[in-house]
Amino acid sequence: MHLVSTAVLITCPQLAKAQSSVTLSGLLGSGVSYTTNAGAHGSGQYQLNGTHAVPFFAMSGKEMLDGDTAAVFRLSKYAFLDTGISTPFESFVALSSNSKGTVSLGSMYDLLADLVPFTSERYTSLLATHPGNLDRTVGNSLNSTVKYKSPVLGGLQFGAMYAFGSASSTTNAGRAVGGEISYANGPIQTIFVWESVNGVPYAPALKLGITRLYGIDFSKTPTASVLQSQNTATAGIAYADEGWRVMGNYSYTRLSAAGVRETAQSVDVGAYKYVTPQTRIGGGYSYTSLDPYKWNQFHAHLDYALSKRTSLYVLGVLQVAGSGQLAVMRNQAPATASRQMVVEAGITHLF
Repeated sequence: MHLVSTAVLITCPQLAKAQSSVTLSGLLGSGVSYTTNAGAHGSGQYQLNGTHAVPFFAMSGKEMLDGDTAAVFRLSKYAFLDTGISTPFESFVALSSNSKGTVSLGSMYDLLADLVPFTSERYTSLLATHPGNLDRTVGNSLNSTVKYKSPVLGGLQFGAMYAFGSASSTTNAGRAVGGEISYANGPIQTIFVWESVNGVPYAPALKLGITRLYGIDFSKTPTASVLQSQNTATAGIAYADEGWRVMGNYSYTRLSAAGVRETAQSVDVGAYKYVTPQTRIGGGYSYTSLDPYKWNQFHAHLDYALSKRTSLYVLGVLQVAGSGQLAVMRNQAPATASRQMVVEAGITHLF
């Protein structure tokens, strides 16, 4: 949907030569899922939700200032169709130059979310997020952020980020800083990202299904949270050609809270294939460790495009946690056992 901003041109004739536009876009979806080992008695549970893709709507604007530079903005929200609730997603303004790069200011995706999903199995389905999202690949926004992205030169691009922390922030009470480099040449894409985020509100028992972390016993207060710092380095590679996309990613995260440090690692592989122009099949595997805890996760999906914008999907994810742990799927309460499987069928619409 494209709306031309005529009001500015009417009130300011001297700007009539500037090209200005506002665009409404988004991705909405919902599905019916069945989750094993869920609920108070550990039985199966049916739900209406949408876990295959990030549901959002956005209003974006662009004004060409000259032949090289544009002013842009974006206001967006998550849109959860099962509840009708929308929450903040990204909101920023930026100056973008073809020759000098882009500087953005506001609340926006961090560097890990910018790049890692494209080399991770997470790319094929949102439900395939690494357990607990310790390496921040799910797609997190940070408040009060300044970000720079260079132009793409010979397939090479780099970026940097700084976020100002505040005590009232729900994303980062402390500062966040990071850098990235990516390279794309033909069918190959490679990425490396380092990022440090301080003061992330985090509830280990709810997010990870474990009872003890940082020397704290959460068994009696599973909803208790800590301010956690996450220092992550990750590298990934993807190959895309002839309808195939094959991905691999590794992340190393140093965690700290309450004066104690922990180390988490995740490795994953994934792939999908367009078997027809309308039909895509895919899947993947990930392994996450946070000594002494561990998680194995498997997933598969099938998408069928009814049109360029509307698709039907079926997906399944199986998580196998270590002994003494409870499995925890994205946006789900901890399971009643160390294994949990989710099967979901639904529809997505891109606009």
